[in-house]
Amino acid sequence: MPRGRLEFSDAFALVLQRHRTALKLSRQALAQRARLHQTYIGLIERGLSNPSLDAAHAIAKALELPLSQLIAEAEAIRAESET
Repeated sequence: MPRGRLEFSDAFALVLQRHRTALKLSRQALAQRARLHQTYIGLIERGLSNPSLDAAHAIAKALELPLSQLIAEAEAIRAESET
């Protein structure tokens, strides 16, 4: 993990990757569930793109989690990076 303060998009990317891999989903499988393009999922996971609220909600639903949980986990990771 990079040192220093993480951007929120990077923290969200880590959360997304953790949940996707915990469910043993490929990027393609997650994209299909969320009705998004797999390239877009990859861009989000690499912190190169920020999902819209609708896309983030679709991803959370595909992971069978509330969006608020993904956001809270990303906020916690970001807070840890500040210490």
